[in-house]
Amino acid sequence: MFGDSTVDSGKNNFLPSTSKANYPPFGVDFADGKPTGRFSNGRIEADFIAQVAGLPFPPPCLGLSKEEQKTLRTGVNYGSSACGVLPDTGKLFGTCLTFDKQTGLFETTVQPLFDSPQKMADYLSKSLFFISIGNADISTGYDFLDNTMKQQTPFPKFAQAISQKFSDNIKRLYDLGAHKLLVNSVGMMGCSPMVFNSKHSTTCDDEYNEHAQILNKLLSDLLPKLQSELFGSKFIFADVYKVFADIFASPNSYGFTNTRDCCCVADENGTRPYIPDIRPCNNRNDHVFFDPFHASETTHFILAKRCLKESLICSPINLVDFLRA
Repeated sequence: MFGDSTVDSGKNNFLPSTSKANYPPFGVDFADGKPTGRFSNGRIEADFIAQVAGLPFPPPCLGLSKEEQKTLRTGVNYGSSACGVLPDTGKLFGTCLTFDKQTGLFETTVQPLFDSPQKMADYLSKSLFFISIGNADISTGYDFLDNTMKQQTPFPKFAQAISQKFSDNIKRLYDLGAHKLLVNSVGMMGCSPMVFNSKHSTTCDDEYNEHAQILNKLLSDLLPKLQSELFGSKFIFADVYKVFADIFASPNSYGFTNTRDCCCVADENGTRPYIPDIRPCNNRNDHVFFDPFHASETTHFILAKRCLKESLICSPINLVDFLRA
């Protein structure tokens, strides 16, 4: 598993980064009610997928002992909050691992497990590779550029750079043996509590959402092209953006009563992470978001459920059929 804060299960706990979720109230609804490093109140999409596949929750790579690294065969999480595809994304938050570095770390940790590159490739070809990345490239990458840089690099050009770098990393993973890949789109970023609070608005930010749609179109077009180039590879694209759009269009049908507020006391008028150790709201299942940026456990469950069952969300086939293939 590779990505940003949408999949980070605690890797940044082991890095000198300010982007961490290792303090209460994060994890309040997780197994023992303690923070794990997941940016949510409980389980995240990847955890639900692992449960359906009969696997344990993928642990953060940097949290494994040397002995565990030698024996683990049921999946590892390389995701790192605040980082993205491009090398400069997330630098303001300290150290995080870009997609490049996550791929490199995967290579160095997985190679010693096998007697030969061929055995490694054969084993990995049957594994599911889950990638959820690109959100931070927009929110803490492009959005943090000054106006002069934005004029020199309009977002479509910036998105092309993300897509190209993403493609390069997919090819690296393929060369190591990755053949079955699930790729998440970026979310409906203009509708987060952070955006509502920073813009002092009750409506979504159209520019943020337009940027997300531009990048999503590039990624969704890229995957069939990669599948035709990389023999034996199979991709499915998870339309996370559409799931959020459906939720915002009809929240009650998903059990939500609050789509614009987070479930916590957040710093700087709700535009920054939680203030630690302050109890979150009691009706967490009613909220789309847990903190100003990240989804609640209920939303993660809906993302996983729809991907597993619906080829309209995870295409060209749903994830259950993809796992059986």
